[in-house]
Amino acid sequence: MEQIEKISSLCPECLRNISGVKYASDDGKVYIDKECEDHGVFTTLISKDVNHYHKMENFFEVDRASPKNHLGVTEKGCPLDCGLCPSHKQDTCLAVVEVTDRCDMGCTYCFASSLMDDSKDPDMATIRKMFETVKYYSNDPTCVQISGGEPTLREDLPEIIKMGRDLGLTHIELNTNGVRIAQDQEYFDRIIDAGIDALYLGFDGVSDDVYMKRTGKNLFEVKSEVINKCRKAGIGVVLVPLVANNYNLHEVGNIIKFASNNVPTVRGVHFQPVFLSGRSPADQEAKITILDLLENIEEQTNGQLKVEHFTPALMATAQCGATCMTLVEGEGEFLPLTNIEQGSLNTSTDVASKTKKSIMGRWKGSSKNEDSSEAVGSNKCCGNTPLTTVTVPQESSCCRSTTKSNGWAEFIEMSKNRYLTISTMAFQDVWSYEKGRIENCCIHVVTKDGKFVPFCNYNLSSCNGEYLYRDQITT
Repeated sequence: MEQIEKISSLCPECLRNISGVKYASDDGKVYIDKECEDHGVFTTLISKDVNHYHKMENFFEVDRASPKNHLGVTEKGCPLDCGLCPSHKQDTCLAVVEVTDRCDMGCTYCFASSLMDDSKDPDMATIRKMFETVKYYSNDPTCVQISGGEPTLREDLPEIIKMGRDLGLTHIELNTNGVRIAQDQEYFDRIIDAGIDALYLGFDGVSDDVYMKRTGKNLFEVKSEVINKCRKAGIGVVLVPLVANNYNLHEVGNIIKFASNNVPTVRGVHFQPVFLSGRSPADQEAKITILDLLENIEEQTNGQLKVEHFTPALMATAQCGATCMTLVEGEGEFLPLTNIEQGSLNTSTDVASKTKKSIMGRWKGSSKNEDSSEAVGSNKCCGNTPLTTVTVPQESSCCRSTTKSNGWAEFIEMSKNRYLTISTMAFQDVWSYEKGRIENCCIHVVTKDGKFVPFCNYNLSSCNGEYLYRDQITT
């Protein structure tokens, strides 16, 4: 057994602070072991391959920018004094503003446990305070995701978006199931006129069988209609599949294929392996690791997108996520621009800033006036200058002379119109919880009482359904 590090964690039963150890077993898998004096020992699989775990760690080298402001007073210690507390090390890359707890889906998996009760909806004055909280805690640029619940259940959502714009928020995206947008053109037009930048669309598969399992509804045609409307409006879309064993893991390749057939409207696919918080089956067999997902992507894309093409996401730690940046050539052929075998990023730019620029640049709809030379970065041909976080492959540069390529100009145009980001985020649940990851988290939920709480803290619940933060804040 190889000990990797000692960690601080929480008891899945009582949410008490407990210590643990992360280690590699003799069969090469990575686990967390932790013990509560009242509830015993808990063991959780983190990665099925310690070599891949270390490879991700060795690639991940980033500088960090501190939050602009911290909560002044702490009493209980991490993770019970979020606000952000003085021990938090990372600026905000994405601020989540929940404008409703209501939802019309009733999904079997729902970390927010959303229902159709409008009594908790914040009023406009509270939402203004939440937007002002973003400006107070976060360095510019400010990226906000309007979320819920299902935000489109609010009639005044366009006014909420406009208020965020008037307050100077840089980028505003909408997290939605898409049902109302597909059915109500006038409502969608109002959202566009208010200044929305992108849609973050729940998209669990390309067959209605998948949606029936989770929601009891046929939704694939609804999702397709949303994308068609966004195409006409010039609004970028990110497809967001929840992924679980015995649910839709078999569809990840088809989801990527669907996305590639719909670029440039679809700007990315952001897979979210299920984490057991809120309303979710207690069966641990549903959970998958990042490596499980990447291996399935490789197999289901016939090796076009390999495990090695995914590098650590620019998030809290190397184990929080993975990203592949790729161009789409011809009929569903991929040209990956990232490769973990190239070594570390060696970046001098802080992680939160890079992530915010990624959100604004890669997920927003294309502008007719944007400079195509900025689509992927420097336009110095045949040099070593990286393109944002990647280097142009030799076979894609003007150094290659084939009938398929006219050199750098074609590559730049292709990067603008045939670009797809495929990523995944391994959100923590009470079983996999590490305080070190929380202290470096850059995705923060804005509370109604004007605080910032790291996403995994806010949505964390015990195995008995008791939340650490969600539902604990009532004003």
